Amino acid sequence: MRSQASLAGVTVPTAQDHIAVELGTARALFTTRRGGVSGGPYDSLNLGRLTGDDDANVDTNRERLAQSLGVGWERVRWARQVHGTDVSRGEREEADAQIVEEPGVPALVFVADCLPIAIAAPTRAAMVHAGWRPLAGGILTKAVAELGDGPRRAVIGPGIGPCCYEVGDDVRERFPPEAHHGRRLDLKLAARRALEAAGVERIDDVGLCTACHPELFFSHRRDRGVTGRQAGLVWLRG
Repeated sequence: MRSQASLAGVTVPTAQDHIAVELGTARALFTTRRGGVSGGPYDSLNLGRLTGDDDANVDTNRERLAQSLGVGWERVRWARQVHGTDVSRGEREEADAQIVEEPGVPALVFVADCLPIAIAAPTRAAMVHAGWRPLAGGILTKAVAELGDGPRRAVIGPGIGPCCYEVGDDVRERFPPEAHHGRRLDLKLAARRALEAAGVERIDDVGLCTACHPELFFSHRRDRGVTGRQAGLVWLRG
């Protein structure tokens, strides 16, 4: 019998390789490290090229992911992430958020502790790479504004939790006091507050810390930088 965990209104099938979340007009997917061909610290579904992994393995992993979605990798919308606040509709080489409005075109961000956040509106969807710098810079406000009118839903994917994210005072002071846990920072709570302020009506959280689950996720902090990348994706239904 397949084991499941109900987390903040999201049913996560823990026996599967990836975590799928329904968002009404859209669907989000958060990959794990399972199901690829990479070895060593990149075992096994590493999707990031700038990691030290063999490029051929990464390309194979990317194609496997795309095939599981029923598309070619060339159809997936992504950009080089620079921990900034730029939002792209496919026209930028560097951006930390992707907007899609054509059904069946996945928007993707790469992560290994930063939060992958999917946001869906009636005619557009966004996938956001939300580390502390993009969050503090207002990337969620910008992404939600690009989605237009109508009800909006969001889901916060697997990312480092306050249990494992110790930061300096200079970082912590950029966020509301309620997100402070001693020397640790609750990025997920900070993201939730930013989404609420931007007018997102429903916000779910899969409730998983990447640093706490080495069997499921890559973690830059836990693995001291020698690690792979998983992904967050979102696409509009046809």
